[in-house]
Formats: sequence, structure tokens, C-alpha cells
Amino acid sequence: MKKCDILIIGNGVAGLFAACVAADRGKKVQILSYGAGTLTIGGGIIDVLGYDDQGKFVSDPLKGMESMSPEHPYAKTGPKIAKEAIDSFLKITEAEGYPYLGSADKNMWLPTAMGNFKPTCLVPRTMDASALFKAKNILVVGFDTMKDFYAEMATRNLRERFGADKSVEEFVVKLNFEYGRDLRDISAMDVARWLETDEGHQAFVAQVKSHVKADTAIVLPPVLGLEPNYEVLDSLQKELGCPLVEMSSLPPAVTGTRLNKMLHSYAKKHGVQIIEKARVVGSEIVDGKCLAVITEGFDRQRKFYADQFILATGGVYGGGITTQIGTMTEPIFNISIKVPEVQTDWSYKQLFADKKQIFAQYGVKVDENLTPVAADGSKPASNVKVAGRSLAGYDFCYEKSGNGVALITAYKAAAAFCGEA
Repeated sequence: MKKCDILIIGNGVAGLFAACVAADRGKKVQILSYGAGTLTIGGGIIDVLGYDDQGKFVSDPLKGMESMSPEHPYAKTGPKIAKEAIDSFLKITEAEGYPYLGSADKNMWLPTAMGNFKPTCLVPRTMDASALFKAKNILVVGFDTMKDFYAEMATRNLRERFGADKSVEEFVVKLNFEYGRDLRDISAMDVARWLETDEGHQAFVAQVKSHVKADTAIVLPPVLGLEPNYEVLDSLQKELGCPLVEMSSLPPAVTGTRLNKMLHSYAKKHGVQIIEKARVVGSEIVDGKCLAVITEGFDRQRKFYADQFILATGGVYGGGITTQIGTMTEPIFNISIKVPEVQTDWSYKQLFADKKQIFAQYGVKVDENLTPVAADGSKPASNVKVAGRSLAGYDFCYEKSGNGVALITAYKAAAAFCGEA
């Protein structure tokens, strides 16, 4: 294969954003992609840092990074790089016509499908929850037969949250499209496709409009179209005469699909070559430097050569890290990860403990340059950097830091290979 400047393994948030950053700086970039990844079903929001190590709310993520432990990915990047990364991401969303709201130094509150609120940093305009705090009336809109969203529960919890300050009512839209022959469940993806059609658009407005009072904000699951634009949002808001706010919900979330499409679009426009169905199974390392990675498929192996490599394959769930009893390994560069031999020592007995879970913090250790470090202290390859969920030292679920770590470490890795950061 023809050699590229930077080869990125993985097409999640970290991999795609690293590719965009490097391509912007004139590098010839390839992405090796295998499977859809978790981005396509994720929430599509950017949590940077919602809670500190003690579980206290962080109002300013940049300031909160200063107190992170030395093993945390943010300790390897710092607030300056974090702000550059967030600003770069926001510019990409603007360029693609799907601008996100927010800034690196301020968290906002986002409603969840449960009717609670969670902290986050950057959201698409469909999730601008400021309207909920301003409106006198809130209308929770659900859809009959749609799985994993229960308008009654969300309404009950929002009433408890706002108390007597607001009126919170619910309404369930009847879907007027045929089920599949297997009578399968209806997902948010199905409803989003429906709302992109004239028939769905008109049916939604016809059913909801009579329930919209003066000074009302509508909150609903993420269903305002599959494409990374605001056409469905803008047209519905115009016809209904009130703001609409998408909640953060269970996968598959349409907002993740939109983010995935947007990053793919930007990367391809800037010359990034994305190679699909490329399952990377190993690497060729000589004298502490990676020369190529090896893919396997259809009983054939191929080598992809590059000057530099970014590992962004995800954690255990995404397949980027493999585990067996008492062992954990990053398989492509064969990096051993130190874990207890006794499996029960990998976690606290209570899954949702009041502290970071042990297993959640396992991953590839890196130095201050994001170069991987094996369990014995050796560095397998000097021209490899690690970004995103593959990294050790943080619990994204506890901290609310998942896509933030992905963006910020991806930015540092790509910028460093371009002579910056």
C-alpha cells in the first residue's frame, strides 16, 4: 500500500476528529475503520468534565481539569490544549452547517429521557435546554409504540424537578406509518425518518399544535431528523410557534448518527481516505518504531504503511482492548495492561458506586506526549499515540467526560504529529 503521513485506527469521535485536525494542517491521512463503532448510537453531545473525583459538580471544565490526578488524560493535555480542541471542533460544526452550542469553560444542564438533568458542555442546537428554564409551560411529547422513551415517567420527574414553578404536561403522538412484517419495535431512528417526510411533518404538527399553550417549550426524544442540519427543528418550531428541545436518551440516539455523518463529511472534503471493513490485527515494529499495521479479511493480510499512527480503537466495549481472566491487552501493538489477577478485584461490588469504578479506569497508559507505555515501563513504538477510550486513568461515566477526552486527546495527538501541541 502507498504510504501516508498519518494513519488512524478507529472511526469514532477520536479517530474522525484527529483525522480532521491533521488534514486541516495539510497531512495525508488514512482511517482504517472496522464496524460502525459506538459513535453512531451514542448521544452526540460533548461531555468534557461534569463531576470531579469527589463527585462534585464542575461548573467550569477547564478549571476542573487542574485538579485531575496525574494518570488522567486531562493531566497529559492541560486546559490550553483542551480549549484549542473544543474551539477547533466548534469551527468544524460551523463549517458543516450544523453548529454546536457551548464553550469549554462552562457546563450546561441537559434533560434526560428519565426527566432528570445531566451536565454537559457542547450540544447541537436541537438540545438547547435554556428554553425549558425560561418557559412557563413544558409539554413532554412521546410517540406510541416507540421503545425506550416513556413520556409519563419523564413528565413525572420533570414536575418533581420544577415543582410549582412550571406546568408540565404530556402528549403522545400516534404514528401513522406501517410496522414491519415482524412487528418490530419502533426506534428513534424510525421516528426521525418519519419527521423528515412531508406526511410525518404534517401529522406531527396536526396532533401537537392544539396542546401548545402560550409560553410553552416542547421536550421530546432525539428524533428531529437523521441529517446533520436543523431543517426539521426550524420548520417545526416555526409552525408550532414554540421552541423544541431534544432530550439525551438511550441508544440508538439519532444525535450520534448526525455527529458521525458531520465528521465523516468534513474529513472526506479535506482529503481523508476512509478504508472500511479494515480489521487491524497486528503491527510491524522495528527498533521501537511502527512501520505498518496489518489488516486481515477474506483469508488475506495487507499492510498499511505510514510515518505516524494514532490508536483510537476504543475500550473493551468497542473492541479496542481485549480481556481474559486476570489479563488485559491492547491487541494491535500487543501492549500489556496491568490489572489484578483476581477478577473480582476489578470492580466494587456496587456497580453505581459513589466513586470511580476500578475497571472503568483500565486502559493503555501513556506518557505526557500520549505515547503508549507497557506494563513493564517500555515504550513499544515512539511514532504511535493513543487517543480516546483506549486511554487509562479515567471513568467517563462517573465524570461525564467521554467525548471530551476523545476530542481533546485526539487533537493533541494529531497536532503533535503536525509539529504543534
